[in-house]
Amino acid sequence: MDDIIAHLKESIADEILSKSEKKTLKDLVAEHPLSGDQLNFLRSKIYELANERVTEKNYRFIVEWIKNANSALLHKPLDKSDAFFSPGEACRNTIIHQINQSISRLRICVFTISDDIITNAILTAHQRKVEIKIITDNDKSLDMGSDIEMLGKKGITIRMDTTSDHMHHKFMVVDERTLLTGSYNWTQSAARYNHENILLTSEAGVVKSFLHEFDNLWKKMEPYP
Repeated sequence: MDDIIAHLKESIADEILSKSEKKTLKDLVAEHPLSGDQLNFLRSKIYELANERVTEKNYRFIVEWIKNANSALLHKPLDKSDAFFSPGEACRNTIIHQINQSISRLRICVFTISDDIITNAILTAHQRKVEIKIITDNDKSLDMGSDIEMLGKKGITIRMDTTSDHMHHKFMVVDERTLLTGSYNWTQSAARYNHENILLTSEAGVVKSFLHEFDNLWKKMEPYP
């Protein structure tokens, strides 16, 4: 484990993860088979190292480094897409995992947020200086249990649809590289009772389209409060 961590530190320090460095990392992992807990620890270490070194100038390198470092640990490229379903914890856990792994930017565009577990993950990311923008629906922000007011008071930038129609999207873009979307509302009921779905994808064209939609909505929506 120490050798693997040392190699990760070297590869990010010079801001180059060459083919030879990726091969060395794969060889180290092959020589020392990892348990599930060890793999999770190393993946957390990757994001910790990335957070320590990310700047506005090297942001794109850091995102690419994360992808390649994770790929080397897994001995295969990361899957482009995956799907998750509720009731159950799969959808909520996927949302939280993506928020926890964010480095620089979260673009959240959701109908409602009332699940305190997800809200706490958002606040933790905010404390890590991840830039967070949230678009949501004004009517749902008034529901009992809505966390929108609290998120705004904590300093997270929020914009809101104030028309008689609904802003009914449920998607999030993580670090301009990963999209999470689907029918799943960010509520406890969605995890406990509802039949819902989430699609997670890193397809560049799809991610770009959702970022474009977010930017368009951001210009139209009203600042909150």
